[in-house]
Amino acid sequence: MKRIIAFILIILSAWAVFEITAASDSDQLPILTDTDPDAAYTSLSSPAADTPQGDASRPGRIVVSKQSMTLTLFDTDGRVICRFPIACGRNLGNKSRVGDMKTPEGDFTVQQIQPSSTWTHDFGDGKGEIKGCYGNWFIRLKTPPHTGIGIHGTHDPSSIGTRATEGCIRLHNADLDSLKPMVRVGMPVHIETSDADRKQDGKRYETANDTPQTSTADDADALWHTVASGDTASAIVAHYGIRLARLKELNPDIANIDRLSLGQRIRVR
Repeated sequence: MKRIIAFILIILSAWAVFEITAASDSDQLPILTDTDPDAAYTSLSSPAADTPQGDASRPGRIVVSKQSMTLTLFDTDGRVICRFPIACGRNLGNKSRVGDMKTPEGDFTVQQIQPSSTWTHDFGDGKGEIKGCYGNWFIRLKTPPHTGIGIHGTHDPSSIGTRATEGCIRLHNADLDSLKPMVRVGMPVHIETSDADRKQDGKRYETANDTPQTSTADDADALWHTVASGDTASAIVAHYGIRLARLKELNPDIANIDRLSLGQRIRVR
């Protein structure tokens, strides 16, 4: 009898060890360690490993694309925090004068963040003054030499994704409310052109430019631009894909590059 009882106990012990091992193999999760946190995150999280996961606590810069009609907020490591659809200037091209209904292109900064829920505006469509047309916030941008350009909400959500504004960047009100806490005064804002905007500006520059000409052998690649009506330094550098500092360097004889005269010839390459 003792032998039978001992045999049964051995069988039961072996079975218990098998159950524990099987459970351990099937239920084991990746171990979070200080030495390899990313590997554990990749194993446990649902997003793909290459999906941008920006840090909303460290917003870095805003990029507005007139090509994709989006506003993207990046963190300080260049990862995407959020991306929203926009509406922008109803007319194609880089802004060159007041009232041209164009969105300026280039590198700018956030100048001011203003509550705007009570603001009104007459869009000239026969509907008169419209209250709440800017949403809760007007994120004013510093876009010299132009003023009055900002990122704001809308009373017309159907306009998002279209060319509909007088030059500002327009968001859905809920998207604006989500963006605002992550924006700070001084934050860089880059507004990118589009193929259509570039083509439109090219038509203007084709009629404004003299035939490219050269001077000395040292300037064999020199390219010159003749200032036309509405031209600004920011519009010119955006068209030729150079920086304002480079434009000043190429034209040391011009005391103030931001004050150009009609018909003035400036070097752009």
